[in-house]
Amino acid sequence: MSRLRHPNVVLFLGYVTQPPNLSILTEYLPRGSLYRLLHRPNSQIDETRRLKMALDVAKGMNYLHASHPTIVHRDLKSPNLLVDKNWVVKVSDFGMSRLKHHTFLSSKSTAGTVISLMLW
Repeated sequence: MSRLRHPNVVLFLGYVTQPPNLSILTEYLPRGSLYRLLHRPNSQIDETRRLKMALDVAKGMNYLHASHPTIVHRDLKSPNLLVDKNWVVKVSDFGMSRLKHHTFLSSKSTAGTVISLMLW
C-alpha cells in the first residue's frame, strides 16, 4: 500500500502497531463515502458529476489492475469509495485485497483451439 500513488487511490501515510492501537493512517477525505453522498436525503449530484465519479473509480481500479503485481480489491462498493473536497473519488479499504501475479488457465474449446483466460 505504501507504494501506491494515483489520484484515484487513497494515499497511505503510515501505521500504528502498538497494541491495542492498531491503525492505518491515510489522507483525510472530507466528503466521506460515496455511499453516504448518494443516499443522503435530497442528494443533488447531477449526471455530469456522477459520470466523472464513475470515471474516477474506473481510473483507480485500472491503476490497481495494471500495477505489478496486480492488486485485486475484492470489496469494491460505494462505502469503500471516498470523496475529497474537490469531488474526486478515491478507492480505499484494501482489507480484502490480494496481490495477484498473472495466472493463466488453458483449456481446449470444442474446435481444439487453446483458450487462455486470466484468473482474477
